[in-house]
Amino acid sequence: KISQYKFSKIKDFKNKNSNLLITKDKNLIFFNGKGTIFKIDENLDLVWEKNIYSKKEKKQNISLNFSYDQGKVIVTDNLAYIYALNLLDGEIIWKKKNSSAFNAQIKIKKNKIYTVDFDNVLNCYSIENGKKLWEYKSENTFIKSVKKLSLVISDEKVIFVNSVGDVNAISLENGNLIWQTPTQGIFTNESSFSIIYSDIVINDQTIILSNNNRDFFALDSGTGSILWKQNISSVFRPTIIQKMIFTINENGFLIVINKNNGNILRSTNLKKNIKKYGISKPTGFIVAKNKIYVSLNNGYLIKVNVMNGISENFYKISSEYISRPYIIRKKLYILSNNRIQKFE
Repeated sequence: KISQYKFSKIKDFKNKNSNLLITKDKNLIFFNGKGTIFKIDENLDLVWEKNIYSKKEKKQNISLNFSYDQGKVIVTDNLAYIYALNLLDGEIIWKKKNSSAFNAQIKIKKNKIYTVDFDNVLNCYSIENGKKLWEYKSENTFIKSVKKLSLVISDEKVIFVNSVGDVNAISLENGNLIWQTPTQGIFTNESSFSIIYSDIVINDQTIILSNNNRDFFALDSGTGSILWKQNISSVFRPTIIQKMIFTINENGFLIVINKNNGNILRSTNLKKNIKKYGISKPTGFIVAKNKIYVSLNNGYLIKVNVMNGISENFYKISSEYISRPYIIRKKLYILSNNRIQKFE
């Protein structure tokens, strides 16, 4: 470990699905348990911090989502606020209130902000002043996603999966539906309570998406048609390298898939080598050159050889739940509920 930055504890950190925002100049933006947003440099020294919440709101277990563009940090939260901060000094630029709380990634393209709220509504805002430009209402049910919903932008459309498993492609310009592909059957409402989706990844016009219901899909981004499907349960963001897809399933298997046809090229049981550490499940992974780093829910980190899937080293990072790893300039950064740690 090289250094660390401590902050006030985030309650229920493991269910926040919060991602560390890394800017182009390698600064890091995150938040603490009271909703204070802080910007630190890659050495973990504080640049600025800002809190826009009232005393009452600070007690409501705030969860934040981030993106940035044009010198603005765009923030949404579970209190239904969307606002913009100045990237340089953290000063607030504008603030708006939505009709429903947010629980989705934020994407920005051509001065427009795209994100989804708890009512499965895709919202489009102006980055200049926060004015809502249009919205697209997908199916709204009493089922709310337990994981942050994922969005990608490709070929003038925004593609997102809602809490009932419908993959929607919407026009960036006017919010019109281009195509929709359901991924669940007629019993969606009952089964969706426990279904969690991975982040969406798009590569060469192919959408890759999976869930914990043994659905691992490849879809055509132009038409939404399903190209192939595998029976793999995974809630982790897949990584695509050339023609190979890397993922980890809920049972701790590292799986390599042929992107073109969905055939499984290799499956390695990580748990076979780590039973003595009392591991229950992975929390995320990152592929870095010839190694894969896998974080675990008891605070361990595994270094895995990409070529053969064999676990090479184990590192004790924390005694609690840790986030997936992040890599900046050959340094490893890992989040826990009250600190960011930097490692060689």
